Amino acid sequence: MGGVPFVPSAVLLALVSAKPEPAGKIPDKSNAIVRGGGAPVPQRRALETFLQMNPEEKFDLEAVNSIDVRAIIEQTGGDKRILREVVRTAEALLPRVRAETEDPILVSAILRNKTLDWSRRSPSESSWAEHMPVRWGGMFHESRVPGGRLSRKLSTRLASLIDQSVQASGPVAFFRAGFTGIFRGSAMMASMVQFGLGSKRPRYTQQVAQAYLDDLAANPRVGTEPLPLERLSAVAKRNGSAEVNITLVELFSQEDTGTLTVLDSRFHPGMDAIKIRMVRPKGTEEAVTYDLVQGAARSTRTVSASDEATTETDSGSPWERPEMTKKDWLGLFRSLEKRKVRLEAPPRENARENASYQALRDLLLADVSVRRAFLAVHWKGRPSGLALLCQLLSAGQFAAEVETDADYLEAELDHLDPSQSGHHSKNGQWKLGHGWIVVRELAHGNVRSYRATGKSAD
Repeated sequence: MGGVPFVPSAVLLALVSAKPEPAGKIPDKSNAIVRGGGAPVPQRRALETFLQMNPEEKFDLEAVNSIDVRAIIEQTGGDKRILREVVRTAEALLPRVRAETEDPILVSAILRNKTLDWSRRSPSESSWAEHMPVRWGGMFHESRVPGGRLSRKLSTRLASLIDQSVQASGPVAFFRAGFTGIFRGSAMMASMVQFGLGSKRPRYTQQVAQAYLDDLAANPRVGTEPLPLERLSAVAKRNGSAEVNITLVELFSQEDTGTLTVLDSRFHPGMDAIKIRMVRPKGTEEAVTYDLVQGAARSTRTVSASDEATTETDSGSPWERPEMTKKDWLGLFRSLEKRKVRLEAPPRENARENASYQALRDLLLADVSVRRAFLAVHWKGRPSGLALLCQLLSAGQFAAEVETDADYLEAELDHLDPSQSGHHSKNGQWKLGHGWIVVRELAHGNVRSYRATGKSAD
């Protein structure tokens, strides 16, 4: 009833491809897209390339990121049929783009893949530092070059493309064609883009990922020399080292204190491992800096004021010092709280077997002052069981916001209760020592909650 008929993509692509270049005009190679292999693609093909994309088998995040929004709008020539197809394509791509650039698990996989590209391709590509900042810029978050180029975030650019296409065609034409909202896809986006981590998603995932990617794009690999991660270090300076470290631990596996593995040589035969090394600051007012290193890297650290406060004889990580006493722990916690930074997380591999971890856990069970001090500075992220246990003992009760929190807490409880022998409790009751008994209960909506008795929760 007065609607505009749908035009298949193949017909639109034929119309786009058939547009001739003005007579005698030589294509401008300076205005081009760069493919994965580095070969430039004239921007006059941006629209044709974009309309061939979809969120399934023809999805390439790097290629989507390389599309010039202005070129697409210009190449539609104001044709309403083509503009509607641009909106359909952008709306289809946007949920997938948002998921892959915001979910830490997917972001981690992409960063590992780009690190592999950097390691293999950058030494032999003379134009790497020229083309890759454009190709990777703005993929996760806004990229800025001081005094130079600004790349807006990809999801923002796609949303802008939808808006500009609507404005160029006239909103009335879209409503006649059956679009609603912005337009048909926006309602789908809200329901499709769901993240399992919910409120637990690290706040700085996109900033950290983009800074790391910008460092790789701007600096080709030079043999086995370390690469100072200047932009990542700048994010830590702006937002705090603790927040950036928490995010990095979510993205990459932590092998030991101060080192995170990006690429494991076990899974890439013939390659050295590639790791992010945290370099501790010399002063309390400075932030951690980061290097990308190849091979068996160890954390390079300098003695900081917080290290000196922990003990007079040893400035090493508390997780490497099994002789840590109650006085040592309290001194460390107070120093960290004064500087408004968090305790570094223990190694994620077999954390509960770490002697310092076990000693601290025993102190948390036995002493309310240690619990209070620990809660003020405890790390965020995995392993999370000890922090959840401390919350339970301090408050006397705990309700898990997400299922994984309940799983992490129960794993800690199983490890503490000798009767469980490391197995999952079937009756939902644990005897922890120091007179503590924990009981599992089901709250409204089958949410697992826990009650601790036997010691003062004050």
